[in-house]
Amino acid sequence: MSGQTGGWKGEGYELSPEQNRVVTQRWEQAAAARDRMDAMLKDVQQETAQSHGGKLEGLEYSLKDVDSFRRKAAAAVKDKKVPVEKTARKVNDLNRYTLTFEPDSYTEGVERTYERLREQGYEPTAEKNTWQDPVYKGVNTTWQHTQSEEKFELQFHTPDGFKAKMENHELYEISRSNDIDELAEGDEELARSYRNAANHLQNERYKNVKIPPGQERIGEQLIRDELKPVPAEHVELIRQKEAEKLAENEAKAQAKAEAKRQAEQASLTLDGPAQSTSQGLRDHLAAAPAAQAPRKRPDAPSIDPVPQRSRSRGPSLT
Repeated sequence: MSGQTGGWKGEGYELSPEQNRVVTQRWEQAAAARDRMDAMLKDVQQETAQSHGGKLEGLEYSLKDVDSFRRKAAAAVKDKKVPVEKTARKVNDLNRYTLTFEPDSYTEGVERTYERLREQGYEPTAEKNTWQDPVYKGVNTTWQHTQSEEKFELQFHTPDGFKAKMENHELYEISRSNDIDELAEGDEELARSYRNAANHLQNERYKNVKIPPGQERIGEQLIRDELKPVPAEHVELIRQKEAEKLAENEAKAQAKAEAKRQAEQASLTLDGPAQSTSQGLRDHLAAAPAAQAPRKRPDAPSIDPVPQRSRSRGPSLT
């Protein structure tokens, strides 16, 4: 793929052919390692399932989408002047995994996972514990093999914490992207208030998530966000933006699934020498699990923000 890579454009960002070649080549390395890493994490999960109830979540997403990686690299170039070579070298989450444990077995389950990964030759290079953070709760780790540059991200959540994280996906996207700056139209104070509104909404979904006993033994304790008073109209605006973002993401997922279906159907209708390949694809499709249904819109959390006088209601959404 990388030998034929041209330029790339998407969501207001772009990569030159050479930049895209660097990014795509790094992604291909992660794609080549995927099956092996999947198998290793499945083995770890099976052992921890017996001893601590571990569950591997979202394995179908264990490889970051190549266009998501391209956008990340292009955004780093445009917004932070970071060369794509540096992004390709430092990226940790092209291969990424999530393990969940019930709260009462969480800490011991995470510690046992550490032991198993070290037995496989991996060491943690980053350990961020945000269980005390109001906006995102869990432990995010990065692992690298001691004999190579092979690395992956592994998140540890409880089932309820993982559910809250997934429901907050659109809010996370909004608060970390240019969406809020565009809403605020250059007003930095207004942009801060909008981000704080997104933080309040994310925090609300974590209200009933139990903090695992003993989790403070794991990694570096971080509190990255602080909840501050926010006008009710700003909360409502971000709530509307969340609903729009969810609809947009679902439309993209459906379009991608349809494009994949059409490509597979076209392969199945090939004649001549391609018949054997087509038969292999038929066998693969017959064995593949059914496509995941689109996510339903989670109930928007209802919060009672602390009122304050705002300079602007912000632009209205249509």
